[in-house]
Amino acid sequence: MSANPDLVLQARSSDPDARQKAAYLVSHSADARDYPLMFELLGDKDWRVRKTIVDGFVRDPRPEVIERLLDALADAENAGRRNSATEALVRIGDGTIVAIVNRLRTKPDIDIRLSLVNLLGDLRSQEGFNVLRDTLEGETDTNVASSIISSLGKFRDAAAIPHLMRVLQRDDVWLKFHAIEALGEIGDRAALPAILPLYAEKSLRKPVLEAIGKIGDVGTVSFLLKIIIEEDKLNLTALRALVRIAEAAKPRIVEKNERDLIQRKFRAAFPSEKIPPLLETVKTTSKRDVRNFILKFLGWSGDPRALPVLLDHLDEPETAEVAAQALIDFGPLAVPPILHALQNAQEDEVIALLMRVINAIGTGESIGAVIPFLDHQNPMIRRLAIETLGELMNPAPVDYLLAKLDDSDIASQQSAVNAVSALVGSFPEIKGDVLSKIRRLLQSPHVPMKLNSLSVYVNIQGEGYPDELLLASKDSDPMIRQKAISLMGKFSEERFADQLVLSLADESAGVRLAAINAVVHLRPEKGIDPLISSLEDSDVWIRTAAAQALGEYHQQRAVEPLMRHLENDLPPVRIAVIEALGKLGQASVRNVLFRCTSDPDVEIRRAAVLALAKVPGEDVFRRLLDSLSDQDWRIRAAAAASLGIRGDAKALPALHRALDDSDTYVQESAVLALDRIPDRSSFSYLFKALENPATIDEVSDVLIHHKDLYRDLLEQAWRTADSRREVIIAAILSAMKS
Repeated sequence: MSANPDLVLQARSSDPDARQKAAYLVSHSADARDYPLMFELLGDKDWRVRKTIVDGFVRDPRPEVIERLLDALADAENAGRRNSATEALVRIGDGTIVAIVNRLRTKPDIDIRLSLVNLLGDLRSQEGFNVLRDTLEGETDTNVASSIISSLGKFRDAAAIPHLMRVLQRDDVWLKFHAIEALGEIGDRAALPAILPLYAEKSLRKPVLEAIGKIGDVGTVSFLLKIIIEEDKLNLTALRALVRIAEAAKPRIVEKNERDLIQRKFRAAFPSEKIPPLLETVKTTSKRDVRNFILKFLGWSGDPRALPVLLDHLDEPETAEVAAQALIDFGPLAVPPILHALQNAQEDEVIALLMRVINAIGTGESIGAVIPFLDHQNPMIRRLAIETLGELMNPAPVDYLLAKLDDSDIASQQSAVNAVSALVGSFPEIKGDVLSKIRRLLQSPHVPMKLNSLSVYVNIQGEGYPDELLLASKDSDPMIRQKAISLMGKFSEERFADQLVLSLADESAGVRLAAINAVVHLRPEKGIDPLISSLEDSDVWIRTAAAQALGEYHQQRAVEPLMRHLENDLPPVRIAVIEALGKLGQASVRNVLFRCTSDPDVEIRRAAVLALAKVPGEDVFRRLLDSLSDQDWRIRAAAAASLGIRGDAKALPALHRALDDSDTYVQESAVLALDRIPDRSSFSYLFKALENPATIDEVSDVLIHHKDLYRDLLEQAWRTADSRREVIIAAILSAMKS
């Protein structure tokens, strides 16, 4: 016992606050003589005391502590001690595995075995998996066996499937129940042939359907639809499984096709007589998730009886988003009642949702219902109405949209510019009429109207638009000059060069900044000196833009002025200077960039690592390889990106290792780098990366991008692939044919 009697007395006080203070003190002790008191407090009736002790054990998980925590699992009288011991063991983690496995192999009594098995499932170590798998075969107690099965499911390891499938061949329904659940957690379609026939056993129907939903294989849709159609009572579990399959997280390459397929099959097969039970369930259920997935099915059904219910649920905050998507899924036949609802809607949130639906499925008949909302008092509604009219792809409302170029809301003005420009692009026959109206609007005394009319005029490339831009760039209003200069930057017109250079010295900071960004596209020789002068501007963002622009020139005479700002300017300017020096691609800047890779500011270091991408030299290559092991994920990701830009095949082994980096952004950067350095030696690593949800889309894109390089290897891998990757590989191979 502790050498401090006062602490023992305090730990046994009737006051829980006093006991917690004692627990805090003893839990921070490094003296092993305090362990008895700590384990006594581990069973305290106050949870705060127990938690304090658990924290202490987690801080110092000595082998003696772990063994005594395992002993505490056998305390049949004190559930608080057992639960706290379990929490401590889980939080300690991998350090407990050996002790747990050794204890399990001694075959303690059933209750302790249950606790140990559950712990191994929570900790998910390979050794624990192996022990559970081996123990399952000879376990005679049903409760322990069912816990082993559940724990194996937590690993989500396909290696458990053969063992679990053998359980399905036993006569024990309870074990079958847990094995089906575990196979659902693992989520591998290889288990489906063994699971589906078990639906014939009435007591196993619910776990079978839930497992099918978790596995998420589109091949089971017909099986589920057959159940939904043939059974007299509406099978909500089967419906829920169908939703889970449709909404399962899948690679981009298969996701949309599978969802569309499920919706088409449902609409074609779902019997109309089952619609009333769905409608009734929506009204009566108190479960939000049930209500939401039934609303989805009502949208998929395409049944007119569903429309009033879907529209009503737009008014409910908990179901509004689901109902809106269901109306979109319903399709164009929903438009007339949607337009009627729009005319009577009072709440802005409902109007916004209806606009979104019309934007997705509306037709020309929607125009009349949308136009009144161009003058709505809420700018968000006005913007949505403008965007919707632009998306309906009908030229009829173009005059209304032109009037909104002068809207009081800037976002609505920009939406009007985009909508008018898109309509003219889609319907060239209206270009002449629009241009004549735009020319009149350019004479408007209202600055927003002039600015936005100029944008439309340039976007649709009206006759003489370069002259109009040059004229506007000399306007007395700085906002108009700024807009004109910005629009010039979209084109490589040589006649703009002189005006852009002159605008670098404009009295307005906004115009100067626009001129710098526009000059980059033309890069006139006479622009270098004014850009160098702009490095001394009082505005930090102008200095930043000037440094970036000088980098695009790749001129040696810009180096010395840039270097002056590398050490003493603000971070945005320093980063722009580093980027500019890197774009020069000269060995002379190497040492400067090397120094920046050790800067205290991580963003400066990151910029330097990225800038080294185009700097030649073996020492630069080695520096980037070293940066790929940096402690900061941003530096590792930048190093991977730079190695990809360099395109040196010597970097491949390091990039292959980076696919297993602890940070997903670094993994993605490594994949993109391998896209820049295509090599057959990368295939096995890319193929393995298909198992990583964080990079599967990017890896798929790389394989498709270099289909001539990887197709035969992928076909070979497909022949022996496990069922999890079979669908993905098939989708990639299909995409390679296009």
